[in-house]
Amino acid sequence: MNTDFYDKHLRTFPGPKPLLDHEDVPFFGSLPDLLRSIRTILDLDIVFVRAGGTLPDLMARSFTVKVEGGKSPGSLALLPSKDSPKPLLSPSEQNEFLTSLALLLGDAYRWQQMLRKYEEELGSLVPIPSIDPKETRFTETLFNILKEGAKILDCNAASFYLLDTNTNTLKLRSCWGLPEERLFDPPRLLHDSLADLEAMLGQVVILNEDYLFESWTAPEEFPAAVCVPVTSPMSIIGTLWFFSDSKRDFAERDISLMEIITGRIASELERVALLREFERKETVAC
Repeated sequence: MNTDFYDKHLRTFPGPKPLLDHEDVPFFGSLPDLLRSIRTILDLDIVFVRAGGTLPDLMARSFTVKVEGGKSPGSLALLPSKDSPKPLLSPSEQNEFLTSLALLLGDAYRWQQMLRKYEEELGSLVPIPSIDPKETRFTETLFNILKEGAKILDCNAASFYLLDTNTNTLKLRSCWGLPEERLFDPPRLLHDSLADLEAMLGQVVILNEDYLFESWTAPEEFPAAVCVPVTSPMSIIGTLWFFSDSKRDFAERDISLMEIITGRIASELERVALLREFERKETVAC
């Protein structure tokens, strides 16, 4: 019996986990290039290991990227040299260089987190007065919705774009699985964002061929992606993208899950709006 017919209906359970190293969606998109340059110029075999990962060699020296609160996005791992020629840097110079690089990455990581918080707070700005972000915890909630939603859908990245009040642009307000510097990107013009426009008309746009990403002006290039609208009963809020590292289709069950996820984002925005309105009335009453 031909097994090819059945193979497409089978998948490994549980699904394989991605490798936790510098190639696995680094917190800087340019980090792999930086490490490759260091390997070429200084002849140091160095990799980045994300928090929770294991060192690729028991003899590797580790340099933690430190941030406040005891948390760390990961560490730099220097693998033992396998070549006999004398290295350009002595062991002490290597330690000094990599310690300084880890400190620099820690500083940059803190800047990214500040930017993420700023952008995601803006993402909650339905046009009503502000509220103490400590009360809403909106930034953390939005990030976790994207993260858990992508995992449930077996996707590798997700991004939420907010439609501006003039309905002219779409601005990335939160992402998971993508380099943090995406938050620096300027808003995307709505009239050029064909997939987003189609999604906001009530359609689900599924891209799983290379030529589709260009013709539909997708914000990222992956083997497969899907764009769905984020709406409330009263308005169109924006769009939600999910990206997959492997070419695939999205079944009806996946689309139903996406509807639940976008509904959760919309309800969270409405909750924040109600809290702000309540604060405004309390302030006026005082």
